[in-house]
Amino acid sequence: MKRVKEKKIRADYWIMGILTWIVLLLISSVTWVKSAWNDVDFSMIMFQMHTPLSGTNNEVIYSYVAGCIPRTIGGTLVIMGIYWLIKGFSKKLVFSFSVTFFDKSKKVEIGKKVWMWIYKIYFCGLLAVYCIACYHQAEDIGVFEYLDNIMSKSTIFEEQYIDPDQVILEFPENKRNLILIYLESMETTYASVEAGGGKPVNYIPRLTELAESNINFSNGSQLGGGKVYSDCGYTIAAILATSSGVPFKSMIEGNSMSNYAQFLPGLVTLGDILEREGYSNYFLCGSEAEFGGRKLFYEEHGDYHIQDYGYAIEQGYIPEGYHVFWGYEDSKLFEIAKKELEKLGNSGEVFNYTMLTADTHHPAGYICDLCESQYEEPYANAIACSDRQVYDFISWIKTQAWYENTTVILVGDHTSLAPDFWDDIGDYNRRTYNCFLNLPEGLNLENVKNREFDTLDYFPTILASLDVKIEGERLGLGTNLFSDKLTLLEEIGKEYEKELAKYSEYYVENFEKGGKQ
Repeated sequence: MKRVKEKKIRADYWIMGILTWIVLLLISSVTWVKSAWNDVDFSMIMFQMHTPLSGTNNEVIYSYVAGCIPRTIGGTLVIMGIYWLIKGFSKKLVFSFSVTFFDKSKKVEIGKKVWMWIYKIYFCGLLAVYCIACYHQAEDIGVFEYLDNIMSKSTIFEEQYIDPDQVILEFPENKRNLILIYLESMETTYASVEAGGGKPVNYIPRLTELAESNINFSNGSQLGGGKVYSDCGYTIAAILATSSGVPFKSMIEGNSMSNYAQFLPGLVTLGDILEREGYSNYFLCGSEAEFGGRKLFYEEHGDYHIQDYGYAIEQGYIPEGYHVFWGYEDSKLFEIAKKELEKLGNSGEVFNYTMLTADTHHPAGYICDLCESQYEEPYANAIACSDRQVYDFISWIKTQAWYENTTVILVGDHTSLAPDFWDDIGDYNRRTYNCFLNLPEGLNLENVKNREFDTLDYFPTILASLDVKIEGERLGLGTNLFSDKLTLLEEIGKEYEKELAKYSEYYVENFEKGGKQ
């Protein structure tokens, strides 16, 4: 009987210890996420939890371990130490003392029963605190909102989605090359208030100049950009949105992305369309393309040639073992791009060369040898450095013989997730940066300012910038911004975003399962 009781006590202790570890790890993890990413959405967390860590910046992993594990271990040891002491006292320690009242003495004894009550109160108190803590952490990170969204159904895709295979896309006889550059976390907020941004000083004067002297679709009369929804608020989701006109909702139903076998096989994207038209598609990034499913997406949708961190080593662009930040810095990325584009320009093939920068990635960006210490915040210096490098790269592109027949597009993939950089912007409406250069003649440029649009609208707009005539001016859920047609955000308003966040049967059946094929 005694052994049975001891086993129960040990089991009880281990259960409470494991529970304590889980709860403290959860609290530490949420705290770390909120400090490392600004206003992160739970859908992004779900995506990262379901994808391999391959290609992740090691600094992120180290930061998580350093920020969460010591706290969790220390907290568990303290709580379980107190738990063990109370449990031990309840079995062995007895206090007795005498109380004298009106010349009468009474012996008072605090023994096992009292300590057992203290133990029960401590046990129940811990459980209550754990439940309350878990509830508040779940609420803080957006779990309940996420669950509410996936339990609510929307028919937005049935009503509004335009299948690219069901409309006429008329390409010009002389097809234009495309250079599409995704600028990591690049938003108009970094510009000065005077230029249309949200900062006291302009961290991106050159990108501002490019936008002002070319085409910048804006939500205002000055520098501006597109709205970013939660399901488009991280890199792979932004790439998908700009390439297909649909948000990334692939954590809803244990679909293909969870086992990394396929990436929305029923979806028609920019890469698919260009491949059919004889384009050679390329994707260049300074990290491992596997991260976040980028390699899978680009290879399945457009048969892109992947030029990532591993490719740079294979080609001798960087030495074996070289690794900074997410792989290699943007200064090397642009030099590699120049060499690759020179080859393509001389080949005579029509190409789509897509690039992704990284040095402005949160939490504080990467400071390379070209960066200057203009500002106190490292992140501001990383942004200013990217501004110079992108401008210099565009200047180089303009000197190339093939530039005459090449559309160049700069677009911020999403608004920055960096923390502690927004105290001085007031109620500024943060939007992503965009700039369209060297456009074909004949496009309607009268309707580029004071627009309400989002990341999804870039899909048909990119094709239109290649002089492609689009029947109906809409693809996916996006609207060609060169046209006079209203975007869905302009047409439907705030309810549009709410509908996008909800569960969609159409999305699952037609995109994830490929039901239409």
